[in-house]
Amino acid sequence: MRLIDHVIRSSLSEAVDRAGGVLAFSRRIGVAHSTVLFWLTGKTRRINSDLWRGRVYPEIESYLAENLREVDLGVVREKYADSFDGVFGEKQVLSVPVVREADMMNYDPVMESVRGFAEKFACEKAMFLCDARKRCFAVKLEDCDSLLSGCRETLLLCAADERVKNDAFAVLRMRGGARLRVCRVLCAGDSVVLEPFPGAEASEKWNYREDRGRVEWMFPALWIKVICPSGAAR
Repeated sequence: MRLIDHVIRSSLSEAVDRAGGVLAFSRRIGVAHSTVLFWLTGKTRRINSDLWRGRVYPEIESYLAENLREVDLGVVREKYADSFDGVFGEKQVLSVPVVREADMMNYDPVMESVRGFAEKFACEKAMFLCDARKRCFAVKLEDCDSLLSGCRETLLLCAADERVKNDAFAVLRMRGGARLRVCRVLCAGDSVVLEPFPGAEASEKWNYREDRGRVEWMFPALWIKVICPSGAAR
C-alpha cells in the first residue's frame, strides 16, 4: 500500500484540477469519484499498490516532480513509482487483445482504461509470453517497414497498468501527431528525449516541467512479434 503523504495529496489535487474535476479524474483512472475524494480529504490514507503503480502514479508523476522541483526525475521515480522488477517475472503464454494502430489513435484515457478499450476494439487475439501480474494488450502497427524492413506484420505487446521506465521502449501518441510512435524514452534532469528506431523519424527532446501535455498517453512496449513474408513469426 502507498501512504498518501502531503506531496502526493498536493499532486493529486493538481492532477484533478487539470483533468477538470474529481469526476473526470476518477473516470480517467477507473475508480469511483468518492475514492478520489477520500484520498484528497485524508479519509483514506493509503492507495492499493497495484492501483497506485498502474493508474495513479503515471497520472501524477509530472506534478510530483513539480512539487519536488530540486529533485531529479529519476529520484522521484525511485521514491514513488513502486515499479515491478524485471520484464517477465512470472512467465505464461497468454492470449491478449490486438488493436489496430488506427483504432489506438482514437483512445482517450479520460474515458476508459486502455485494457477495456483494447477488449472492445480488438481485431484479433495473439499469444505472447507475458508476466501474469500485468494486464497487457497488443497494437498492430500499420507501417511496420519503418521499424523492421521486410516484415509483413508487426505486433507490439504493451503493458496496460505500468509506467514507462527510464531508458525503456514505449508506444505513445504525441499531441497533434498523425501516427503512433515507438521510441526509447530517456529522462535526465528536466529533459525527456525520445529516441526512435534507426531509420525512423529524428529524436525529439523537451523540458517536461514546461510542456507536460506533449505526450497524450504512453505505455511500456515490452515485446515485438514480427510476422515474416513466409508467415513465420520471429
